Amino acid sequence: MSLNFKSQNADLNGIYQALFSAGEVIYAELKKGAGLKFAASGNESGDEQIELDIIADEAFFETLSQDKHVRYVVSEERPGMSKLSDGPYSIALDPLDGSKAALIGIPSGAIFGVFKDADEAKDFNGSNIISGGFFVFGMNLEAYFADGADVYKGIFDQDAGTWSVVALPAPMPSADILAINGSNQLVWDQWLRDHVLTLLDTKNGTAKPYNMRWFASMVSDLKRLLMQGGVFAYPGANRTGYEKGHLRLVYEAIPMSFLIHAMGGSSTDGSQSLLEKPVKELHEKTPVFIGDADKIAAIEAAKRNG
Repeated sequence: MSLNFKSQNADLNGIYQALFSAGEVIYAELKKGAGLKFAASGNESGDEQIELDIIADEAFFETLSQDKHVRYVVSEERPGMSKLSDGPYSIALDPLDGSKAALIGIPSGAIFGVFKDADEAKDFNGSNIISGGFFVFGMNLEAYFADGADVYKGIFDQDAGTWSVVALPAPMPSADILAINGSNQLVWDQWLRDHVLTLLDTKNGTAKPYNMRWFASMVSDLKRLLMQGGVFAYPGANRTGYEKGHLRLVYEAIPMSFLIHAMGGSSTDGSQSLLEKPVKELHEKTPVFIGDADKIAAIEAAKRNG
């Protein structure tokens, strides 16, 4: 592997090498069709696993364990914090996001966050994250990530075995697009049901409603958000197990929010920025709204006034 990218912090260069190397391994397995069946196990969040979930988790651990700057690794697939060294940085991972989507050909990916001085669950918060992003395992192997305040896109050349990394200009585009699972609308809180209806109101045919898009793969939905703009939403719902949404705060919501904030966007759980939300448990869930800053502000206003 050749990764022609240098971080603002030299200590992160090896971590990026490890993350990108693992991404290559997982993508190669996915292309072969390896691991695309359910495993006889579930992860720490209670989700069913496919075999590739386990393959992906092991790939990240193998590469990250070779870097002396990685203190702890937290993964959706493991119960607690795995210590690798006494280094200054800890990594939070969703090793295979959208694994069920991968079973039917929708691009899956992986999400990562790099945190400084994280020694317990509460330290994996928005004030300690210094890098966050995701891989997309689709027609190409791609990466989108924020290194500090700067945002980059990487594309892997499979023939040459090299990565091309370019800066993405901020701010991200703006568009009237809402990525949300509309089938849950009858179990949303009333304020959210009312707000979404205002976004879809055609004003007697004189205005275009929001387009609704939903991959059910966070990495695919966030890639579209970066490229086109809009809002990604995974709210809580009045159904068992979904009261606080389904996405995990530490290794999904915070890394994605860090990236979108670096692009000039914003995030919220409905009441506060996801980068300001205290972390209580490694695997805790949270409602997630990420996207255009003005649209996120409108969501918070709708909840306050609902």
